[in-house]
Amino acid sequence: MDLDDILALAETTPSPLELARARRVARTVQSQHDLSLAEGYKIIVDTDLADPLTWDADEAIRVTRAAQLAKQGTVTWLPGGRDTERLSWSDEMAMIVGHAPGTLRLTPRTLADLVHPADVERVLAAVRTAWEQSRPDEIGFRVVQPGGSVRHVYCHLEILTDAGRPVGVIATGEDITALELARQEQRRLAVRSRMLGPDPAVRDALTGLQTRGYVIDEVDRARRTTGGALIVVATEPANRLPDALTDEDRDRLTAEIARTLRAVVGDGVTSGLVGSGSWGLLLAPRDDAANAETLAARIVEKFRNHLFSVRQKPLRLNTSAGVVHFGNDIPDTGFDLLVDGEHAARDAHRNATAVKVLEQPVAERERTDRCRRRIHRAVTANRFALYAQPIIDLGLNQVARHEILLRVRSDTGEPVAPWAFLDMAERVGEILAVDKWVIDHSLELIGRGAQTSHYQVNISGKSLADPGLLAFVTEAIHRHHVKPECLTFEITETALIENRNEALAFATGIREVGCHLALDDFGTGYGALAQLKYLPVDLVKIDGAFIVDLCRSPADQAVVSALVELCHTLGIRVAAEYVQDTETLDLLRAAEVDFAQGYQIGRPEPITVSQEEVQSIELELRLPPQQTAMG
Repeated sequence: MDLDDILALAETTPSPLELARARRVARTVQSQHDLSLAEGYKIIVDTDLADPLTWDADEAIRVTRAAQLAKQGTVTWLPGGRDTERLSWSDEMAMIVGHAPGTLRLTPRTLADLVHPADVERVLAAVRTAWEQSRPDEIGFRVVQPGGSVRHVYCHLEILTDAGRPVGVIATGEDITALELARQEQRRLAVRSRMLGPDPAVRDALTGLQTRGYVIDEVDRARRTTGGALIVVATEPANRLPDALTDEDRDRLTAEIARTLRAVVGDGVTSGLVGSGSWGLLLAPRDDAANAETLAARIVEKFRNHLFSVRQKPLRLNTSAGVVHFGNDIPDTGFDLLVDGEHAARDAHRNATAVKVLEQPVAERERTDRCRRRIHRAVTANRFALYAQPIIDLGLNQVARHEILLRVRSDTGEPVAPWAFLDMAERVGEILAVDKWVIDHSLELIGRGAQTSHYQVNISGKSLADPGLLAFVTEAIHRHHVKPECLTFEITETALIENRNEALAFATGIREVGCHLALDDFGTGYGALAQLKYLPVDLVKIDGAFIVDLCRSPADQAVVSALVELCHTLGIRVAAEYVQDTETLDLLRAAEVDFAQGYQIGRPEPITVSQEEVQSIELELRLPPQQTAMG
């Protein structure tokens, strides 16, 4: 061969078959490479593949031999006439679909039956297109083996031609189940990673510190392991704040106090907002706890000497602290120790001292009695206030309801968020007294109004265990002349339902009276889905944890969409809380949520005795969001 022959050979255009051969070899190498990587093998040497298609053999034999060398199987179909039609497969292909070689008589029907029913039409369409266009193609599909096992197969379709006319099909296939499962797992992990967000129970959005629940959990961990000391710092304005002060003003003050606290203790100490004006700090192990009293005194001094600002006016804080030392493996819970610290801080304030130190936790009976006395004094002295927050009907695009929020008055008469107070009342079994106060006073306000629309009164899930609650509510409805059809009773903290039978009896009875039923904080309480099954619920409120970051969280969007679809399928209306911007409102409309409330709609306002101007009120005893100081 001279130079002219070499140049002539180089200028030759590859035939379609030669191009198909090249693609097949490349795909084989790539497939083996991907499978090796998926199975964790490292490629440490290069491999030269000898192309068997250069042999002097007919096209079908070449394809079959190439597949055998690559541990792949082939199916060959030569239509011809009735007597000349040939359909055969290699032993490797028979084993891929779960049959021993030579045990199955192959026909077009039996071949189609091996393909997963959901993939049959797609496979037939690919073969038909490749035949009509006389060009190779590839397709992945599932096969069902005789025992019912499903395997993933990837096939390359080659069209056999004679004088440019298609005369047959060769499908070269390989079992890629391991590779496909690895790819599916990679896709799943990518989706899971994208959907994961920060745990809202870890850090408070307003203060940047840990939440009350997180601090309690950390104290529980310390009491089981190393022991330590808990510091509770109580703060309140030295003088009464203006009545015109809004929740937003109080939030700004809370955030400023948090920044000052962080400047004193640094970021290495577990610290957080544990109540309205109360701050908890954990020092562990016990060696670090020896400095707890000194740190508490330094915080108190800093707060007392610092000029805070409210509406550009200086404000000083009355500050005191309680310190509780505890060993490891004690029976008292993290909540118990927090209550002891709060009481110690209150005692320090009454005694005009900076810090009160408890060398060990208080006895359980003494702690419980003190909590109960505090709750009874608040109920009998009417140290509560009711606020109303508007709720918009997204279908009508107008305010149709108001939610009434509970406030607890501090020692100075300042209304503060009740979440720590309600937590204590539920844990010591005194929430029923608070519920009855709210029910009675709320229905009294409703009875004085026009009752032109709908009103909702919430009841703690723990109170449903009381068999006399239904009679109390029914009597209050009649006494205050409230229309039952204008009332919905909303169960809060459904995870706290202690007696399913009593809860069902109350729900059934309240429906018989003519009222409706709702569930609050839906999506986070244990057994919430089961409660939809047996409680006659008319409305659910999606927990605010799914709403506050809705615009930036694909996971929250997926949860809200699924919950709305579920509830509407069951004939239940849906409300969303904590709506803080128009983007969130637009997403809720798109998801077909029925009602929305939050600062974007309107902030809570004190309720006056005259209710004629209120078209519709939702009365609720609930734990306000911990993202804000006032809820």
